[in-house]
Amino acid sequence: MKLLFCTTCQDVVKLTKTTRTCQCGSCGGHYKDDGINAIYYGPAVPIGIINSEFVEAVDNQSEFGDGVGFGSFTIPKVCPTMDHVDYLDYFPVDGEEVDLYDDLMEEAEVQKKQKKLKNVFKDEE
Repeated sequence: MKLLFCTTCQDVVKLTKTTRTCQCGSCGGHYKDDGINAIYYGPAVPIGIINSEFVEAVDNQSEFGDGVGFGSFTIPKVCPTMDHVDYLDYFPVDGEEVDLYDDLMEEAEVQKKQKKLKNVFKDEE
């Protein structure tokens, strides 16, 4: 999964196949049709998340205590899968969003909502 960290507003934006921008609008980008390569503009630091580790961390989220860690990294300034272009050279992409990992995250949210957690602070009578 690729994200952009805007150095202006410090927003983090997940890239998809349609153009997404940070809150202040100074950076944005999207995945290309192959779903691996991406293009972005503006004052952003690209971030990578190791998908398999993230999904495993979501699956093993604890109810209490420390969270489950997963691998992430800043993507180098020169990277063959990330094209940084000038704002004037960027062409926004609109359309129906299709992202394989969106389905995984939606499923994780559904499962999370289905779990019923007890209130540990409430006295049981």
